[in-house]
Amino acid sequence: MKTYFENGELNYLPIAEVTLQSPSSGKTLNIKLVIDTGFQGGVLIPLRTYLDLGLHLHEEPKVIAKTAVGGEVELRVSRVIIKVNNKGILCRAYTTLGVKKALLGREILEKLGLLYKPPNTLKLEP
Repeated sequence: MKTYFENGELNYLPIAEVTLQSPSSGKTLNIKLVIDTGFQGGVLIPLRTYLDLGLHLHEEPKVIAKTAVGGEVELRVSRVIIKVNNKGILCRAYTTLGVKKALLGREILEKLGLLYKPPNTLKLEP
């Protein structure tokens, strides 16, 4: 996995370059994902990428998601393998019409051990 910041009009986006693989066909695609800690799923990918991998052939029931501004959107869901440093991680892939930037969410960050886990109790020392 290659990670870096990409300048999107001086809004530096954290990018991870990974390989996505279909669990059924084994077809792979290399893709740039924006690391988004506000997205709790595995990966959100454009519909074309979803179809190219053949993920529509083994879909799970659709889900309703809330956007950052509170709107609801229906998402198609399937399983995908994300290859990170030659390790395959099975996660959920989501898509819908209009997705332009692919996102890497907290499901993957947690499996990689990259999420901050605060302590159960907060101790303040004088």
